[in-house]
Amino acid sequence: MRGALKYGFAILPGMKEPGLLFYLILIAACLLLVMAGAFFLARFNNLFKGSVRNELLRKNILVWLIIFCLSGALSPMGGGFYYIVYKFGWWGMIIGHFISTTANTLFTYNAARFVAEHKRIKQLSFFRHKLLIVVVVTVMALLVNVPFAYWIYDTKEMAEYIKYSYVSSIYFGATTGLIYTLLSYLDLERKRKFDEKELELSRLRELKTKAELDALHSKINPHFLYNALNSIADLSVTDGKKARKMTVALADLFRYSINYSDHNYSTVKEEAEMAEVYLQIEKIRFEDKLNYSLNIDKELNHYLVPRFVLQPVVENAVKHGLKATGKMTEILIDVKKNGTGLLLVVADNGPLFPAELSPGYGVKSMFDKLDLLFPGQYEVHFANEPRKEVRISINKLMKDEQTV
Repeated sequence: MRGALKYGFAILPGMKEPGLLFYLILIAACLLLVMAGAFFLARFNNLFKGSVRNELLRKNILVWLIIFCLSGALSPMGGGFYYIVYKFGWWGMIIGHFISTTANTLFTYNAARFVAEHKRIKQLSFFRHKLLIVVVVTVMALLVNVPFAYWIYDTKEMAEYIKYSYVSSIYFGATTGLIYTLLSYLDLERKRKFDEKELELSRLRELKTKAELDALHSKINPHFLYNALNSIADLSVTDGKKARKMTVALADLFRYSINYSDHNYSTVKEEAEMAEVYLQIEKIRFEDKLNYSLNIDKELNHYLVPRFVLQPVVENAVKHGLKATGKMTEILIDVKKNGTGLLLVVADNGPLFPAELSPGYGVKSMFDKLDLLFPGQYEVHFANEPRKEVRISINKLMKDEQTV
């Protein structure tokens, strides 16, 4: 068969050269197909999520649309396109494109997806894994497209288009695999950088939390310190033993507040001991006007709570009970297990809590520590009935964890 090579395709006997209008329509159609393919590709992860619940089916539909649009836009660049139109007509070409797209979606895409998502295969190194995907896509493209070429180009004169089908299948298969590899690498780099930023933000948040907690730990009510030092000064003249005992207790309290171990948690045992040290100092000052008792479940001694979570509540009971009224004040500290958490109770016989409670610095610091160390996992209740008490519920048990 004789033919002249013109405009990139073979003009066969009886085949008229397309006119300008044909080219304009073809160019416009190709541009629309490219735009549609790019649209489906850009929204691959989210498109049809509401209407197609099965994720595998949704991805197959999108891949079909992408292959149909992009391969349809590229097919006019080969002479075979015009031959198919000439031999089978436009409807034959469209139906053939539907069949080819469906076959590539069912076999090429799903074979590549199987390799990409298989657990054992994913254990390969990044580049070996992606190289295997490139090989699978290329081989499957050959297995799908070459049989179509033998069926369509069934004359000796068109044998070169069969060779073209081999070359184009290898080219497009390898190109698709390489593009996937490049996108995967870029995505991997993006995730790595994102993880690095998240890690850095996490470190900054940890440092911020630590700084805030250190500031809270280091502050002791200045009025308490002033009064304690005045009491020590007075006792040093009248009762040296009491002055010494009070000085040692105050030193223990400050040593605990300095937090040499750099921990933001204390055991229940340590926290109860420090609350008792504070009460010992106040009892030395007020003698018989203050009584206290501690009821701590020994099984909870090694569970962790925020440092200085009890002392501010105890100090509040002394301040609004004994100091405000001058009457005999009884304080009870109770720590027990509460389901899957801890319950810390500080009860006293002082004046009832007002309807609109305005917590002072110490109680605010307690809330701040709980917010930082147990966010959303604690509750604090100020109750007047059946007795006056502050109930701190920590809905998480922590044992032997020494750092924030």
